[in-house]
Amino acid sequence: MTLQTHDGALLYMSYPGLGHGPPEVMERVNAGLATPPDSYYFRITPLFETSAPEYAWLNKVICVGVGERAAAGPIYDVYQIL
Repeated sequence: MTLQTHDGALLYMSYPGLGHGPPEVMERVNAGLATPPDSYYFRITPLFETSAPEYAWLNKVICVGVGERAAAGPIYDVYQIL
């Protein structure tokens, strides 16, 4: 996906991941329904690419994200691995 920062810079983010849980829970997640995040496993490994000098540091980091399915859509907390 392409993201735009508050100052107009463009970032490309790809985010392969893994999600699993009991069949009835995954049916809710796949249907786009809010589902308690402690009832399934949802992790991503986002990679960023940008030519914007002020965000070039993102090209050099490894991140892990923890996701959850909220009523408005997926939410990710993304953490840089040091």
